[in-house]
Amino acid sequence: MNQITPAITWATPAAIVYGTALSNAQLDASTTVAGTFVYSPAAGTALTAGSHTITVTFTPTDSTDYKTATQPFR
Repeated sequence: MNQITPAITWATPAAIVYGTALSNAQLDASTTVAGTFVYSPAAGTALTAGSHTITVTFTPTDSTDYKTATQPFR
C-alpha cells in the first residue's frame, strides 16, 4: 500500500500577548484532504512567556489512501 502524506498548510501563527489563550487565530492549519486536526498544546491553553513549539497532527478520514501527518511550528 502506497499511502500519500497529506500536505499541511499552516501560516505563521498570529502573535499573542502573554497570558492569552491559544485560539483559532493560531491554530488554523489546513489541507485539501478530509480529516481532523489535533493541536498540542490545545486551544484554550495559555502559554508561559517565551518561544514555544506548537504541533498539529492531521488524521485523514481516508486512512486507506492517506497517512497521518504531523507538523511542528515554532
